[in-house]
Amino acid sequence: MRNPWLDIPLSDYESHISMPAIDQADMLAAQFSDALLRFSPESVAVIGCAGGNGFDKIDASVTRRVVGVDINPGYIVAASSRFEGSVPGLEFHVADIQSGSLAFEPVDLVYAALVFEYVSLPESLGRLSGACRPGGRLVTVLQLPSPDIHAVSPSPYRSIQALVPCMRLVSPEELAGCAATVGFSQESGTTLALGSGKKFVVQTYRRADG
Repeated sequence: MRNPWLDIPLSDYESHISMPAIDQADMLAAQFSDALLRFSPESVAVIGCAGGNGFDKIDASVTRRVVGVDINPGYIVAASSRFEGSVPGLEFHVADIQSGSLAFEPVDLVYAALVFEYVSLPESLGRLSGACRPGGRLVTVLQLPSPDIHAVSPSPYRSIQALVPCMRLVSPEELAGCAATVGFSQESGTTLALGSGKKFVVQTYRRADG
């Protein structure tokens, strides 16, 4: 089955998550910024980078290599046009983290927000482990289920609803258990609540040394 992310226009996705009733764009960028401040990585990979939300938070004097990864080639083209020249050490890769290898050198920090709801955990975490240097960090953002709120929020952007059949909410416990099998130990977890009523969990993992 064709991945629905390949058919969602970037303008639809960015407009959807920026709607006041959804308000996820600022949250995702803030969590990325927080991870950069906490860990001061020399290199970072953003999985599911879309159009580069949060790339403006990167301090080029600290983080000298930035890798953007997305399954949609159009998203990569947009992010490249927006940030090449303003973010030093920038490289982009079109890739599905469930299959094939990730063709970039390992990084100090991997940021994967609202990604695991759409992929197979064992395959994806295995590849992200290989993309993270020993002693490096993986920071994840998961959406928590709610009995009263649609997992994929209704909006005027109809293309987004194509995600409904393939979205599977992953529990923090499931992610932590699967991450442990590929060498990631959990360091922290924080729950966030947005004005929409949706809740998210931000987890930090450290990859084993050696």
